[in-house]
Amino acid sequence: MEETKNTEQRAIPLQTITVVMTAVGFLISLTLMYFMYQTSISYGNSRESTENYIDCQSIATNLLAASDTLTVYARGFVVTGDPQQAELYYTDTQAQNAINEAMAEIRAFSVDERVLSQLDNAMQLRERLMATEDYAMRLKVAAIGGDLSEYPERLRGVQLLPADTLLSPEEQDAKARSFLFDIDYESSKNEISLRINRSMDILMRSMLTRQTESSDRLLSVLHGQQLLTVALMCSWLALAAIIFAMVIAPLRRQISSMSNDQRLSEEGTSEIRFLARTYNRLYEQNRLATEKLNYEATHDGLTGLYNRAAYEAMFNSLTKAEGDLALILLDVDLFKRINDEYGHDIGDAVLKSVADDLRGSFRREDMVCRVGGDEFAVIMSHADSSYKDLVCEKLRKMANKLANPTHDLPVVTLSVGVAFTDQLIPGADLFKSADLALYQVKNGGRDGCGFSYKTGVIEMVSNSEKTAEEAAGEAADE
Repeated sequence: MEETKNTEQRAIPLQTITVVMTAVGFLISLTLMYFMYQTSISYGNSRESTENYIDCQSIATNLLAASDTLTVYARGFVVTGDPQQAELYYTDTQAQNAINEAMAEIRAFSVDERVLSQLDNAMQLRERLMATEDYAMRLKVAAIGGDLSEYPERLRGVQLLPADTLLSPEEQDAKARSFLFDIDYESSKNEISLRINRSMDILMRSMLTRQTESSDRLLSVLHGQQLLTVALMCSWLALAAIIFAMVIAPLRRQISSMSNDQRLSEEGTSEIRFLARTYNRLYEQNRLATEKLNYEATHDGLTGLYNRAAYEAMFNSLTKAEGDLALILLDVDLFKRINDEYGHDIGDAVLKSVADDLRGSFRREDMVCRVGGDEFAVIMSHADSSYKDLVCEKLRKMANKLANPTHDLPVVTLSVGVAFTDQLIPGADLFKSADLALYQVKNGGRDGCGFSYKTGVIEMVSNSEKTAEEAAGEAADE
């Protein structure tokens, strides 16, 4: 009982396994979903950083291109005097908007003071450069003697220095050209490009750092997601392995045991072990009940010897098989008188005493039976007529015990008939031969043993030292 309790404590319930593994899988799944969410965020940040990096390069290019476009217009007017070039310089909103949008986008991308400082310096230089371009184009208008009212308002608002108004048209034209093509102008343009490039370099390094951090974060999250995916797969594989090892495999073995009418091994989860123990109890109860029924069907209830049905089945089986047999038929002499004088309880006790003596006198392989009220039979297998003296010795010992009874039982004697298969008359029956020998013993005064021979002779042997007159007197009394 204690061992069963220990086994129950060691066994793991299927419900516990299911709950634990489901909880583990659920937690891993939640963590995996979190990592997937982080992956999407990291991917978005990385993509945004990449796009911003590309946008910054595009903004720098557009800013410098817009500045160069205005320079081209200004120089074109100064060189050719074409009013359309001046008109484009002041009315090309696309170039102006490109510069303004580029500046706004750069300021939106970064709050780094270094970037803003470089941009502010570049814009200040650009404003001074635009003032130079305005003055050069105003000189060009004066040189060609154009109608100032036909030019944009901003250009009309530029005032020439008194000294420049006194110059000849040729000198004004040459001075206008010198403003836009001299070294100072080129230096200013290069300085603007340098400051814009510096600011963009700082900004793009910042963007690149941010992009690298986002990529590293994304890679880390992806690695975590991969590990969690593997962990989730392992948890389900572990659950499948546990279920197979503790549920499916034990059930298959137990089904095989049930098919072979065997006890079940107590293994697997606690539920399966409980079912196995319950089945084994029922199995044992059924086995004992079956054994009891079989025993009762083949054994005498009073003496515990084989009954007549078992005797007949075994006798028929053995006589059909090859081999030497000895059949011993025994009757308790004057048993009716014992019942009448001492009562049936004493009679039953006598029968039990005779049965015990028979059981203790013969081999375990010999079949000792009670075939009637006071009739007994012994089937000795592998025994021929050479066992005659041994049988006589056994019967004499029994007779001596019965002649000296204990427990206040009366003295009884036995009449015995014996037949051997190797001493049968051709065509004779073993039972009839033994029964004939028994009949002769009873007619001869009882308390003896008759041996049947194939010559037809019945040899009479006394079981005790009783005289012939006593035996004949008992026969007459019966």
